[in-house]
Amino acid sequence: MSARIATIAVGAIAIALVLAQDVYPATPFYHSWQYALALGIGLIVIIAYANGARRGDDGIAGRRLLVGMLGAVVVDVAGLAAGLLGPDTAQVIGTPGTVTPIPALGAAAFFAPADAEMVASGSAGIILRRRNAGEIGLGARTRRVLGESLVYLEARPAAYLDVYDERGAHLTVTQPTNASFLSPVLLFHERQRIGALDVPLDTFATPARHRIVRALYFSAHDLAQFDHGGGRFDSSAPGLILSAADDQGRPLGITIAASGKEIAFAGLRIRATIGTYPALAIAAAPPTWALVTGIALFLAGCIWSVLRPRGEIARSARPRPQGA
Repeated sequence: MSARIATIAVGAIAIALVLAQDVYPATPFYHSWQYALALGIGLIVIIAYANGARRGDDGIAGRRLLVGMLGAVVVDVAGLAAGLLGPDTAQVIGTPGTVTPIPALGAAAFFAPADAEMVASGSAGIILRRRNAGEIGLGARTRRVLGESLVYLEARPAAYLDVYDERGAHLTVTQPTNASFLSPVLLFHERQRIGALDVPLDTFATPARHRIVRALYFSAHDLAQFDHGGGRFDSSAPGLILSAADDQGRPLGITIAASGKEIAFAGLRIRATIGTYPALAIAAAPPTWALVTGIALFLAGCIWSVLRPRGEIARSARPRPQGA
């Protein structure tokens, strides 16, 4: 009995570890030797018990539990394969309003256009379209398993820019270092270390005014720690640290831009709306059929193992002879 209970517990833990790949897919732990070792130990314990139960070491209940142990093995092996053979989680970062092919999924990702309001609310989504299959709309809380891959959205820092000259004329914003050359949305592909902080970085330019501006994204927490000129910025929201130069590389100053507030800087008037824009995340995941089948067998086997055999029920219900 104790071995049976311990094996059921091990099987349940192994199944939970595999299910975690779908629930918390961004964790790199699934591709580590520690994760493989944990599932490997679980597999050995389950198989060892199943061999004994097959020989009758645990009676009728043990033989019935073989169905559940088969289910646990199916899930365990599927989790091991996804962790050991599956690729690390990858991000596909697309410019708002563009299409990015994803050959690994046999699909194309349509990144929704974004305005200042959508960036501020983080409400933009992505649509996956596959040949001979229906389109898949992904939102902030949507997760879909496609074959052996789990797709979902990860929010990334973003800023929507409105830039004007001193007279209020709207200026075209370009991103000379990015593929999204004419997009007003900064996606902060790069990072820069400043002291103990490692912050997202992007660059934009205003060709009409011959300005190049570097933008560093600071979370509210990082902004409160950032020491500038002997003081600390006190903010409850993210902000951008902007540094400008002209076409010749001559510095024109540095300032902070709070979200949604217009500032005058380096001959420009800039309003940066700060928020998030999604990237498409692709993680290795065990096949759905393996999870559904394995869990169903595990539960069925556990329930069947605790039911009393019919013969035993009949004997217990048979009236005892008088005087016995």
